[in-house]
Amino acid sequence: MVMYRLGVVGLGHWFERLYEGIKKTSMIEIEKAASVSGIEKKGAQLTRLGIPHEKYYKLVPGKPIPDEFFKGLDIVHISNPNQFHAEQTIQSLSFNKITITEKTFGVDRKEFDSVLDYISENELESKAYLHLHYVHKQLVLHLPKLLEELTVSEGRIRETVSTFFEMANDEGIRRSSWLFKPESGGLFMDWIHPFEIYLKGALATEMKLSNARGYAVNTEYDISNPTGIEAEIRLNGRFFSKNARATMRVSEGVDEMHKRKVSRFIFESGNYLDLNFIDSGLEFSGSNRGTWELRKGDDGSLIRSGNPTGPTSSDILVSDMVSLCKGKNPGLTTQEMRMLYEPQWNYQSMAKGMDLIKDREHVSEFMRSGSKVCAATN
Repeated sequence: MVMYRLGVVGLGHWFERLYEGIKKTSMIEIEKAASVSGIEKKGAQLTRLGIPHEKYYKLVPGKPIPDEFFKGLDIVHISNPNQFHAEQTIQSLSFNKITITEKTFGVDRKEFDSVLDYISENELESKAYLHLHYVHKQLVLHLPKLLEELTVSEGRIRETVSTFFEMANDEGIRRSSWLFKPESGGLFMDWIHPFEIYLKGALATEMKLSNARGYAVNTEYDISNPTGIEAEIRLNGRFFSKNARATMRVSEGVDEMHKRKVSRFIFESGNYLDLNFIDSGLEFSGSNRGTWELRKGDDGSLIRSGNPTGPTSSDILVSDMVSLCKGKNPGLTTQEMRMLYEPQWNYQSMAKGMDLIKDREHVSEFMRSGSKVCAATN
């Protein structure tokens, strides 16, 4: 059996999620790793992953990955902070390596487009793969067929609301030193997941950001940049009424009472479909992939529900990596990438003149609205 050799740039929580799928396959072997930490900090992790310590490369911020790292590799996986992605993605592709880049190719339009231009100019479409976690969630993969059925009986989607409130945890505290800062793309980019659901699940053909507000939800994470964002989007596509309204609320560092990961789709009939997502840790440790529920609009009573089955998002990514090694790229097209990230660049323009909302009453209202997913039925 063919074994493909993988080099990992960044050994944080995104890589650990990928590793859940890698350890199930015999087709990919982790050959090398690189990060900004010294070997003394990463030694135990390298041993657990089976990576020889002599094949670990300490990175210097602002400098390229050592050329030696790329020798002998088939695949490079980049999942370090976003601010390094553009340069490192282009560097990896310049060595003709299949390159998996987490979350984004760049932190702003200029960086993102520079990577896409490099891919196009050098005909590397079969080598470059942008990995976005929710694209491979089973609820999202099953959504097109579900909406195909429901829009016949319930009418088109006239409104949708998505709430993704992540509870405070040790990993969040560690990442907070860079996650919310503009040079890393900020919270809005880190929680691009609702746009993934609208694009690949609900098959939106247009996603236009119309308004956004930033909230100081957790000042222990960051006191200067938003740790909560509410955005309004207009959606169009085969399943949507013209210019259907979407309200998106995302936040990091909330308490357990407010933790939510839900997307709601309200049909012209008034009834609505909820997609209830689960944490990756729960997804990877069992058969639960989340649930969907169709409910009556007048009283919220349950009409139908389902529990999709299938491989985890990590398993699908590993399968896609193998497909890439065989010459087929099952990832997003360039057109899909541009559409997915257009709201990000519009948000960045809005954010330049945005005042951070710190008033606790307004922050509390933002949290209440999101955790109850109440804006969709007002």
